Amino acid sequence: MNAPARIVAPSIPRKGYGHGGKQRRFESIEARGARARLADDHPAIVEGRTIMPKRVYQPGDLPRLLVSGKNSRKIGAVVERGRWGGAPIFTLTLEERATCPRSCAEWNTCYGSNMNWARRIAHGPEFEAMLWAELEAKQAEHPAGFVVRLHVLGDFYSVGYAELWGEAMAIFPALRVFGYTAHPPASDIGRIVSRLNERHPDRFAYRFSGHDAPTRGSVVIERGEDTPHTVCLAQRGLTDAAGNAKADYCAACALCWQSDRTIAFWRH
Repeated sequence: MNAPARIVAPSIPRKGYGHGGKQRRFESIEARGARARLADDHPAIVEGRTIMPKRVYQPGDLPRLLVSGKNSRKIGAVVERGRWGGAPIFTLTLEERATCPRSCAEWNTCYGSNMNWARRIAHGPEFEAMLWAELEAKQAEHPAGFVVRLHVLGDFYSVGYAELWGEAMAIFPALRVFGYTAHPPASDIGRIVSRLNERHPDRFAYRFSGHDAPTRGSVVIERGEDTPHTVCLAQRGLTDAAGNAKADYCAACALCWQSDRTIAFWRH
């Protein structure tokens, strides 16, 4: 029997990822080769949802939506270099496929299928209201700047939601945002994202997934594959003369918001 499209988790929060517990390192940035490909008739593919419906939570059942980057080895707690240096990082995770365009090139191979511990937030009016309140609180708490790694999983699920981020950028001057969208640049949502990149070039750094152009794109390649684009520094694990890692997580890398060059990511 197929699992239902959505199962909401209990309201009692569990310790660990996303709840301020000890830092976990579930989300390795190391490239591990080809991901599993779900069959076209898999329920998650047909219904447009995660394969882990028990990891979808209603917003009111969570203590917070914006989670400190310290909970993810891939992200890091505070930006360590570049123009956003010193700013704390927070992540926001929605449900993959349920909030994504079906045109996404990774629809059947989403890396979310490997993220067993990620807490996906159910989207909708309640989510947007709570998100706004948290952004308002972060503005007051971090007036010098804070960063949101937008959509670790998931995407802009409506024009209205994309415009909400435009309003947030206008109202909260401390807010910095970086992330990736599978919406094409010429789509309604894509045009909103492009406008935000143009209006806030020092604060909004968003790329178009699968956009194989010199700038504002991100592409997925196999490890060792030739590419004209810069390969994610964090994945490359660059080291100094002593062999110490210099940029093996986002906070130490900064490429995604320091440059508009298209970035290539090894499939993981």
